[in-house]
Amino acid sequence: MAAVDTPPGLGLGAAARGVFPARPGPRRLAEAAARYVAVAGALAIVLAARRPDAPAAATWVVGALTCAALAAVGLAVRRAHVGIDADGVRWGWGGWVVRMDRDRIDRVLIFRDGLAVRARRGTTWFLAARDWDRFEVMRRTVADVGLPAEEHDRRAPLRARVQSYGRFLDGLVIAAMVGATLVAAGAAL
Repeated sequence: MAAVDTPPGLGLGAAARGVFPARPGPRRLAEAAARYVAVAGALAIVLAARRPDAPAAATWVVGALTCAALAAVGLAVRRAHVGIDADGVRWGWGGWVVRMDRDRIDRVLIFRDGLAVRARRGTTWFLAARDWDRFEVMRRTVADVGLPAEEHDRRAPLRARVQSYGRFLDGLVIAAMVGATLVAAGAAL
């Protein structure tokens, strides 16, 4: 049995040249929301279980579980990483990733506020600067690994920025916290 270090470029999923986590602020928001929703949701479920014959008991349980699901989605997305290497671009968690292989990439459009990874066929991925930590390093890494890139000294077009999930995701986790608060308050009445 032997261990072989696979160099980038062979398509075997070698270690990424650059790995970029979500920005710290949004990641902390998602973590705090998950903790808050877990506590408020558990409280709502306990209160609803004490009065199972109440007309809205099932509603409070379903509401708590819905808020927990929304917070879990926010936490999962904010814990994902982007990896860039000579084989392409990856998004995901450790070994659980979605890849856009180098041979699928038409070019990477580099804007001041994000990267648009254009596929020859299929969907363009937009990686917004406000979502990913160390964005300037991410920009340089695209050029360093030799991915086909095109620099643009302007903001990304609106159709690309709309694909960015950052503000929507932050709103979603805040809505989950508000919802969990309302559910817990309703179950307490």
